[in-house]
This record gives sequence, C-alpha cells and structure tokens, in this order.
Amino acid sequence: MEELKYTKLLVPTDGSDYSCKAAEHAAYLARSLGAKIYILNVVNVDLAFRSGIHYAEGMTELRQAGNEATGRIRQICEKYGVECEEFILKGQPADTIVRVSREICASCIVIGSIGTSAIERVLIGSTSEKVMRHAPCPVLLVRHR
Repeated sequence: MEELKYTKLLVPTDGSDYSCKAAEHAAYLARSLGAKIYILNVVNVDLAFRSGIHYAEGMTELRQAGNEATGRIRQICEKYGVECEEFILKGQPADTIVRVSREICASCIVIGSIGTSAIERVLIGSTSEKVMRHAPCPVLLVRHR
C-alpha cells in the first residue's frame, strides 16, 4: 500500500464566507503537510446570460468578482505562509471543479458548504454535493458555523 500524502489541495471559491472558512482549513492543512493550495473560481456563464444586462458586461462583473474571491483566499494563504496558485475559469461550477481536480491531480478538494435543506438539494442541487459525488479524490466539506 502506497503512503497517503496530501500535496495539492484544491480550494474552490465563490467569494462567500463559506469558501473563506474552507480556505482557513485548507491553509492550516497545507502548512501542516507542506502542501500547495490551488485556488479556483468558476465564472458561471449561465449567470451572465441571466443577469439581464449585456453579456460582455455580465462576464466582466463576474470576472471581477472572481478576482476578488481568489484574492481573499490568497490573503489567507499568505497569512499561513502557504504557496498558492490561482485559476479563474468559465463553466459550470461543479463540473469545472471536478475537471480541474483531475487536471492538477489534486490530493484533496476543500470546499465550503452552505448546508442547504433536503428540499433545496432536490430542487436545485448543491455544488458541494455534486463535487463530492464526482470528485476523483477525497473531499473535505467545511460547514460555516
């Protein structure tokens, strides 16, 4: 049996307090384990179409929000003295998170959860739940309390 080693932690962020709480856990783990953090923000192109404004303006606003979101996580990594790399990609959040985790050979995905109700999960699903079902590596789900 090969040795278990976490060297690459993927931290998806939407800029929420939930993702920042997950980043705190990831930074603690990364510092303790000597791992690198990969920060990912996914610009959901569907939101730009639904925003009711010009698509290009919507994409610009979403990209700016993505820069702010990854910047918040970068600051957490700096506070912990952890190496990080940032990505802002377009796509569906859950699918893109799973794809990137494969591409970078992530050891673990550390993701925040709002804690949606059973009815909300059935009606709209949750990104964190979809990631947990399809991820090629362990997923640490961090609840904000």
